[in-house]
Amino acid sequence: MKKTITYFMWGYQPHFNHSLKQNSKTILESIGVDDIELETFLVGIRSSELSSERFPICIEPEDGKWELSLFDSFSIELETDNHPLKDIFYSNDEKSMREKPEKIHREAISNTVKKLLSVYDQSNNVKSFVGLSALVEGYYVVPVIQIPQKILSKYPLLNTRKFKNDDLFHLHLNFIEATLSQILSRATQHLNADNSGRGLWRSDEKEVAKNAAYNFMYTPSLAIEKGYPDINFFETFNLISSLFYEGVHSIGKVILADPQHPSIIFLLQFKYPIPISNSRWVRKVLEMSSDNLSLIIDDEYIYGLGQLCEDYNFADQKIFTVNFLDHYYWQITCGDIVLLQSKYNQPKLPTAPIKDELVLSNLRRLYPYTTEEEQKNILNLIHSLTTFNHGSMLVIAEDAEAEANRLSTLGTPIFPILMTPELLKQVSGIDGTVIIDPKGYCFGIGIILDGEANVKCTPSRGSRYNSGVRYVYSSQEHKRLAIIYSEDKTIDIVPKLRPLMSNTLIESNITKLEAATLENYHKPRKWIDDNRFYFDADQCLRVNAALDRLESSELSEGQFIVQTMRLMPSIEMDKSYLIE
Repeated sequence: MKKTITYFMWGYQPHFNHSLKQNSKTILESIGVDDIELETFLVGIRSSELSSERFPICIEPEDGKWELSLFDSFSIELETDNHPLKDIFYSNDEKSMREKPEKIHREAISNTVKKLLSVYDQSNNVKSFVGLSALVEGYYVVPVIQIPQKILSKYPLLNTRKFKNDDLFHLHLNFIEATLSQILSRATQHLNADNSGRGLWRSDEKEVAKNAAYNFMYTPSLAIEKGYPDINFFETFNLISSLFYEGVHSIGKVILADPQHPSIIFLLQFKYPIPISNSRWVRKVLEMSSDNLSLIIDDEYIYGLGQLCEDYNFADQKIFTVNFLDHYYWQITCGDIVLLQSKYNQPKLPTAPIKDELVLSNLRRLYPYTTEEEQKNILNLIHSLTTFNHGSMLVIAEDAEAEANRLSTLGTPIFPILMTPELLKQVSGIDGTVIIDPKGYCFGIGIILDGEANVKCTPSRGSRYNSGVRYVYSSQEHKRLAIIYSEDKTIDIVPKLRPLMSNTLIESNITKLEAATLENYHKPRKWIDDNRFYFDADQCLRVNAALDRLESSELSEGQFIVQTMRLMPSIEMDKSYLIE
């Protein structure tokens, strides 16, 4: 970090922005945003209490990609005049009346910053998310998170339109927006604290995600135009999904809509609607639902069992579907769009169980003698596993035939046959593993695997997972992959699939770190820390020497050092991961 700041707001502004960026990345990754790219910055607007000799507008970082000229036309007059609180009078609340002018002023500043950034956003194909300003040592500081549209486009938004009660409750159009709103809200809280940025702050990503899901789940209530929501669906659906009925966990389907919607067809209607707040009663009637028959609910009651008209257009966005998939596991959809899923009270974005290109690139790396058609057939087999209603495991082994014979007393060897998704579904119905070779030929079914316990085993996972880990890592001579599909609908591939890495990029970042000072070492240090798996023994020594030098440097006032665990070569790493 620079030792001097030209556009000075307060002494810890670079530290605060660093924390904002790291928190944003960590939280978004925790909810399932893959390959996250983002930037953060702070915009400071001089308050009337400061001398006119101070800069009217400041940006942190001042040497970043954002020019001060973006805010040349900054004026909050229009936003202040049109603020919805301007004409509201709190007859019995003197405190709110006293705070109202400052609240309008802070929101007007943030809204103006957001509008002025919209031009930059369009030109650079990004979207800026802007938090509420906070007064820090005479500057109204606005935290901003900027994300490329190519990332956001992976996660569809509900249509922007006027929802009923929109003025009473801030509406989020997808879970990412709700999460970013929570991150920025916490950033504003930290800005309001004394000496903000003096220490690195970190938000609890699980709590942020749960609060974001809590807020986002008001959107369906408002979308079906039932007025201000009486309950929160995130809490309600979590509770229902956690309950058992006669020893059976929650599996069923719910249609969330106005029961008077013309596209709702009732096949059975309750004479007395069941309150949603009575979770045990709700769990009981959920047992009557199926793929073709759903409970019809709004935010107050269950009205009966029914289905949607076949010609209903989900673009209407007045009807949502909630699928209870397993114990403490549910998801809400609008047509084909999965808006949110929650497992054991932890909300996430919908993610593909596997990344096709990552699987294919690793099949090419491990088994370069196989054809593209053979690789795609194995990919289809892996996809088919995720459709099963039970746990299962598929092992790919170079020595599949020899292993099926060796383990013949622990399973059923078969004459080799090209495995297909349809056949895999049938033979996976019994206990044990299906063993195929890299070309897709099966040599054994129902095989009970052996292998010694190792450091990759974990008591937090079940016996199927640990069996696959023991077996794969028992062989150094033959390359093996285990695809493990668990009953909780998760899929693991052992060993972990990693993207290929450029050796040129590795060397470039080592060179940058070796030449770095405390002012510019953070970027190469972070890259190296994130990609430590790919470094060989010599590269680890060079990195560790550079870190030793930097971390023993004398610190200037306001500087800080991020302590980094020293690198060690991974036993799983080999040159097949590297490209030029």
